[in-house]
This record gives sequence, C-alpha cells and structure tokens, in this order.
Amino acid sequence: MRRLALLLVALFAFTSSPVHATFVIVNLDGPGEGFNDPTPVAPVGGNPGTTVGQQRLNVFTKAGQIWDAILNSAVPIRVRAAFDPLPCAVTSGVLGSAGPTTVESDFSGAGFAATWYVGAEANRLTGTDIQPTFDDLEATFNSVIGTPSCLTSRSWYYGYDGNEGASGIDLLPVLLHEFGHGLGFLSLTDETTGDYFAGQPGIYERFLFDNVTNKLWINMTPAERVASAINTTHLVWTGPAVNANAASFLGKRARVQTSGALVGTFIGGQGVFSPAITLGGTTGNVVLVNDGVGTTSDGCNNPFVNAATVAGKIALVDRSGTCSFAQQALNAQNAGAIAVIIINNVAGPEPQLRGAAPTVAIPVVGVSQPDGNAIRVALGSGTVSATISLDPAKLAGADDSGRAMMYAPNPLQQGSSVSHWDVAAFPNLLMEPSINPDLGQNVDLTRLAFYDIGWFPELVAVEATSSQTIAFTHGPNPARGGGVLRFQLPDARRVQLDVFDAAGRRVAHLADAIMPAGAHSVQWSRTDDAGRRVGPGVYLARLKSGNVVKSLHIVLLD
Repeated sequence: MRRLALLLVALFAFTSSPVHATFVIVNLDGPGEGFNDPTPVAPVGGNPGTTVGQQRLNVFTKAGQIWDAILNSAVPIRVRAAFDPLPCAVTSGVLGSAGPTTVESDFSGAGFAATWYVGAEANRLTGTDIQPTFDDLEATFNSVIGTPSCLTSRSWYYGYDGNEGASGIDLLPVLLHEFGHGLGFLSLTDETTGDYFAGQPGIYERFLFDNVTNKLWINMTPAERVASAINTTHLVWTGPAVNANAASFLGKRARVQTSGALVGTFIGGQGVFSPAITLGGTTGNVVLVNDGVGTTSDGCNNPFVNAATVAGKIALVDRSGTCSFAQQALNAQNAGAIAVIIINNVAGPEPQLRGAAPTVAIPVVGVSQPDGNAIRVALGSGTVSATISLDPAKLAGADDSGRAMMYAPNPLQQGSSVSHWDVAAFPNLLMEPSINPDLGQNVDLTRLAFYDIGWFPELVAVEATSSQTIAFTHGPNPARGGGVLRFQLPDARRVQLDVFDAAGRRVAHLADAIMPAGAHSVQWSRTDDAGRRVGPGVYLARLKSGNVVKSLHIVLLD
C-alpha cells in the first residue's frame, strides 16, 4: 500500500450499516482569535452562537453535519481548521483554502489499483483510520474580511438561512465547497505539465474525458492532458451517477433563433439575475444599443441615445469591462427593451451572466463573440428578428451527449481549472470555481460525483447466502422516485420483496408470490405501506426466495 502526506489547496479570488461518523473540527486557533474570538454578537440565521468565535465554529460544524449525512462513513473525518489573516486588499482577497492532508493507494477496498484516493475516502472504504497521526482535511479561512484593509464593504455571514444580503459572504456554502475538495472533488494532476502526482493518477482523473480527442485523461500523454485542461467546454465527466442524473439538476441552455437578414440558431447561456427563459420564448426585432459614451454599444451609460428605437425590441449589447452584466440588462430594461442579448468580448464560448439585480425583469442571454458579431453584421443589411427560448435538447453545463462539463478555461487558472464544474451550469452548482449568491445547503449534482469516485461501493454490491443465481438490480440509482427493481429467476419459486430504511425498519412490502422463471420487474413508487412518500436517504431492498437472500441499496435524493 502506498501512502503520502500532502497539503492540497483550492483557493477562492457525504453500507448497509446505518452508522455515521462525525466531522471533528480540530481548532488550531489560539486564545482570543479565530474560533476563540470572544467578541459578543447576536444569534443570526439559525446560528445560536453569541460570540464571533462560537458562530464560526458552529458553521464549520454545520457544514460537517451536511457532508456527514451524505458520506455515511464509519470513520471520523478530522478537519484541522483555523481563522487567520490571509492575503487581502480593499477590493479583493482570498476567502480561504482547504484540501486533503493525505492520499492513499493500493489499500484493501480500493476500487482501482495504482490510483490515489484522498485519506478520508480511503478510511471510509477500509473502515479504519489508515493514518491516525494525520488529520484528514486542512482548512484556513480569512479572519480579517470586512476590516479597513480587506474587502472593506464585505463581511462573513454566519447564519444557516442564506440571507447574507448584498454585502455578506455566506460562509456555509463556501465551507461545503472547500470540504468537497478535501473529500475528493479535485484533480491531483499538475495541469501545467500534465504529470500525475507521484507517478499515478487520482480516482478523480479516471472520470475526466476530452470529447474532441475522445480520450480519458488516464489514456493521454502529459502533453495531451495539458491541452485538455484548457479545452473549454470539451473536458467532461464520464461518471455514470452524475450523467444519469444531470437532467435533474441542470436546466436547459438558451438559444437565439434569428430570421430576416440572418437565418440561424445560436446557443447561449441565460442570466442568473434575470427571469428564467421559457420554452415558448420572447420574440422581437433586434436593435444594437447606443449609449453615447465610450464603447457606445456596451449599454453602460443610462439613458441610451437610441432609447426610443430600443423600446419594445431585443437589445443587442457588447460585454463591457466597465459595468456589470446586471447593469447592462437594467439599463436596457429602462430603455424599454423586452430582452437582452450580450455579446462576449473575448474568444471562446458565451459569457457567464452572473451577478445580482433583483429589479431586472426581462430575459437575458449571452452569446459567443462570433455569433454575436454575425447578428451585428446582419443588422447593417436589414431587419433581424430573434426568438430567445430554451433548447429542449441541451443541458446548461453539459455537452451534446449530456455529460457534465468541467471547468477548462483558456488560459489555465491554476488552482481552479479541472477541479470544478464548468461555469456554464445553470442553475449554479456548489463546485463551480466561485461561490454564487443563489447557493445554499444543497450539495446538488456534486453528491453524485462522490458515488462515481467510489465513496459508496455498496450501491452496486449484491449479497447472497447461496450460490444459486438470482440477478437483482435497481434503476435508476441514485433516484428521485423509487424506480424499478428487476430480478431474474432460474426457475419458478416464491419471492418476497421488501424495502427497509437505514434503521432496519420495513418501509414497503412489494411482493410475496410464487413467480415463474425468467425476468421480473417491480415498481416502487417511493411510498411506504400506508401510501406516504418516504424522505431522502439510503434504503435497503431485500429479495428473499427460499434460502437465497439478496439485497442492494437504493439512494433517494431530495
């Protein structure tokens, strides 16, 4: 068995056994600082702490509890944690860093040989603490945010309700994100050289795939991995749990269909600060805005010179370096526009329209620079009509085959590239490279990645007390509904089929009958014997036939 100790950081600019371990927060702060800060405060957003230090510790504990409920490890997960002054300026700064402290390979229970697993996952798979002298994660967060020299207008928000306001930075989703890295959502490969960490891939890298070269990262040369790490929108995840359930978490991509002087269909992304675009869409003639100042087509100056022309039309604007997407949309709305198309000002895909603007009430879509320029040029030769709608066949944040896209910007962003979902995901996902205001306590699609990288091998296990063959499967798994239980009988026999909860209590009695040889399927509608819908969690389906007993786990999502 190979083992190494390390500290990996990600920077910001969760068996059949019902036993759960706990996240143990190891307080590294000294007296009067960090978690021990005695400054009195009022309880906030469900956090009962009455000092700054206690509220900070409570949020760390809360984040650990959320991951614990998902991971179901029998081995405690220890997090070395501190609040310290970190690099910061008045308008920018590091929020925090976190990562695993050890990696392991070739241990009992490893799904792949010669493959690194972070320490917490290795412990979970072996059922023991492999390196008890090491804690599992290390996390350091910035204690000086909101002071005169560090993000002066911002402050940490320690509530659990997501009501951080315009100036608050919600600590809970930041911690959930960082803990996610420390628990295994990260690449161990050096993206600048393409070299594996200590000569072998991590489990995460086994699910990275480039849909241009049609190669997994584990089948690439180092040079090919370097190129793939900046192959924007083409680096994808191949894990079956994520991709089988992606449509439950991701919305549809926007599209702009044009007619008149330009006939075409252009795929884009919708603004997270604007009303959701509908399948029916919004139709109107397109008008390039003119705000009369600087780059007149960026719409940053209000009012527009051509406001009367824009009124009742779809406003076409250029991405700006001087004002936010939300401000551009708001200015166009003030001019009477019924929708906005924002053209990217750099090569690559459409811009990712993030920001906060609760007063924006019209749909907004971003398109790539070539697509936007095609619309602009066509306006010079006639009228262009456009319909902004959703493409029913394309998921926002997935490729055309429905595989979740990974973050692969060009140029490379050290510490962010590859180890995050792509920013094209809509709604926003927890493990994107930045924390967005619409995130809360939901670990969303990210939890499915932990099924893929092997945290739950028992989900595909089949247990039997006899050598007699009865195949027993369930799909989909994980699921939001109950799904279908399928089994194959070698001959006619009596079959009993039941579902139990994690505490061993019978939830649903699905079958008790003599059945003929052959294939059978039984639908479970996620209800108990009283017809009540059961909650999310891990359930055990048990098939009994004579002296044969087979069982498998069903994971139900929120």
